[in-house]
Amino acid sequence: MSNARPGWYDAGMPGRVRWWDGAQWTAHEAPVPASGAQPAAPPSTAAQPADAHPVAAQAATAQTAAAPQEQAVAQPGWYPTRAGELRWWDGRVWTGSRVRDGRPGIDWATIEQPTLPWVAGTIFLALAAMQTVSGIAFGGVSIMPVLWLVLSGLWFAMAIQTTLVRRIPAPTGTPEAPAVVRPLPGEADGPGAGWYAISRQAGRWWTGTRWADYVTSRFGVRPTFHAAQALLTLRIVAFAIAALAVFVLVAGIVVLAVAGGETVRTAIGWVLVIGAVVFAGLTALVLAMARTQTRLLLLPTDPPAGVPTADGARPA
Repeated sequence: MSNARPGWYDAGMPGRVRWWDGAQWTAHEAPVPASGAQPAAPPSTAAQPADAHPVAAQAATAQTAAAPQEQAVAQPGWYPTRAGELRWWDGRVWTGSRVRDGRPGIDWATIEQPTLPWVAGTIFLALAAMQTVSGIAFGGVSIMPVLWLVLSGLWFAMAIQTTLVRRIPAPTGTPEAPAVVRPLPGEADGPGAGWYAISRQAGRWWTGTRWADYVTSRFGVRPTFHAAQALLTLRIVAFAIAALAVFVLVAGIVVLAVAGGETVRTAIGWVLVIGAVVFAGLTALVLAMARTQTRLLLLPTDPPAGVPTADGARPA
């Protein structure tokens, strides 16, 4: 039928005809009218309906269903996560910064990297277990397993809190901007507005007339309304660790004094002394962090010098 004109021809089935488009058979079939007249011509075969090719239609449907749905990522800002609470979304993940009942603050346990507390909690839990087994095996009593267990619990609490925050569904709609969190990054009320370096890796937003409570770093844009709370917490932690170091050191010295050359007690005493040294090192680390955070979190008292940069980082 290569030379046949387009039209209805016998479909090879009694009472049915099929459409020939002039070059090939199509999927269009029709019953032969009782009067013998030809049925109306089908629509153009250049765009046949999906149901004319069931297999192709099913494949297309499956491909559409399997294709990932691309959604617009919400811009950074304050979004409601529950009644009476706004939380800062940095454009990728939720952070620990929130406004609750009209007051900005930060979660006590949400941190930037959720993997870190899971690993640290597991390490301290393993240390507690190993020292407990060692104490039972050698008949010694030590306070160190309890301390490791407490530290493990704190790290796990941070891991759980951070994970729960990160699993909040991504925001939709328009962010809110109550007066208590303004000026926002990007707001300008004078010449020279932009990000200005406050350290080698961080910058703060200057509106042209005042500093904003927002910094940018490798983690993204973060609010700093919690500065006073964070610095107070760091100082309390440093004091607590220092007190613990003194307590453990005294306990170690006492155990060594009464050991009388006994191997197990002597070993326990030295473990306590080493633990005290470790806690002293942690105290120094926390104090160094407090000093760094002071420069990062507190608003500068002087206007910026130099020129703003795209990300606030200090030029190399």
